[in-house]
Amino acid sequence: MSDPSKILVVDDDERNVRLLESILRASGYPVIKAYDGQEALDLIASEQPDLVLLDVMMPRMSGLEVCQKVRSQYETRLLPVIMVTALNALEEKVQALEMGADDFLSKPVNKVELLAKLRSMLRVKSLHDEVERTRRELERKNEDLLRMEEFKEKLIQMVVHDLKNPLAGIMGNLQLLRIQDPAEDAGHLQEIVGRTEESAKQLMEMILNILDLARLEEGKLEIRRKPVHPLELAQTCLRQVAGMAARAEVRLVTALDRAPGVLQADPVLLSRILGNLLSNALKHTPAGGKIEVGVSREGDTARFWVKDSGEGIPPNLLPRIFDKFVVGSGDHETRRAYDTGLGLTFCKMAIEAHGGRIGVQSEPGRGSTFSFSLPMTLPVEGATPLKPEAPAQ
Repeated sequence: MSDPSKILVVDDDERNVRLLESILRASGYPVIKAYDGQEALDLIASEQPDLVLLDVMMPRMSGLEVCQKVRSQYETRLLPVIMVTALNALEEKVQALEMGADDFLSKPVNKVELLAKLRSMLRVKSLHDEVERTRRELERKNEDLLRMEEFKEKLIQMVVHDLKNPLAGIMGNLQLLRIQDPAEDAGHLQEIVGRTEESAKQLMEMILNILDLARLEEGKLEIRRKPVHPLELAQTCLRQVAGMAARAEVRLVTALDRAPGVLQADPVLLSRILGNLLSNALKHTPAGGKIEVGVSREGDTARFWVKDSGEGIPPNLLPRIFDKFVVGSGDHETRRAYDTGLGLTFCKMAIEAHGGRIGVQSEPGRGSTFSFSLPMTLPVEGATPLKPEAPAQ
């Protein structure tokens, strides 16, 4: 049940205020009292009454002036105002109507008439309030639809641009293969095939990120846990990006802990997580820079990290770096203007689905370090430590 309507009584005569207050309170209406026009305006702004009983003749500011000011404000334009007057002249009532009054009561006030008019005005106000709430709700929904439409357009542009880059690489390499004579330079042919394969993998990775994010958000992505050797996983991912790093003139270095142990995790998802972090580091590391990939055993967890010497992440972007479709500012924006940002979001959700944690440390101009930790089983008894292989430079 809604709260009873709040009534503001305005009159410079305290006896009239007490009379109206006693009638209203006896009928269950909360009452606010004001004894001059300015006090009434202040209470209307602070207390937001549902109806005003307003005396016409008051010193300093008359009831007609108060009514005119109430109607001139957008927030109070629909507030019901009943004028209480001892005047019976027709021209006075016409003037009050022109100022915006809704109805009249003559002094001395008749209780039955007062309550009847009060209920009538409050019913009208209730309808006005409902219309206003509906208008605001429609306005809000319209704004949401406009934002969603704008977001959808930007998202389509970003996704199409991201998918276009590796696709253009595939098409370009296929054209080179068409004009290439296999008998002339087998090494060059292999290089073209390798670049084509890398572009195809990049394209597939983007598509899988989009699909798997939806499954992770719905809790429908199955985690297929198997024994995973952290060192072997890191070395495999390094070999996969070695060619891209060489062409970008970025040096890959490793910091691999040889302590034996295994993870119970999904090897495909972990490979994609580390691959995403490496691809992201390559994207933001200039020629001549360095990327460090590390694995260490820390208690009952295995920690992976990818550290680059790129431009770093702006402080305002850092808290939201794992959110979907995050775009930076300044120089970072020119590098990520058409980057969907789904790779890091996928990494975070996939790591958390494994019961792990992911984080980032960064300083503008000094690079970034993305790291994640996963629960690790006890070392396999009698296991032989894996020997890290140096990635191709």
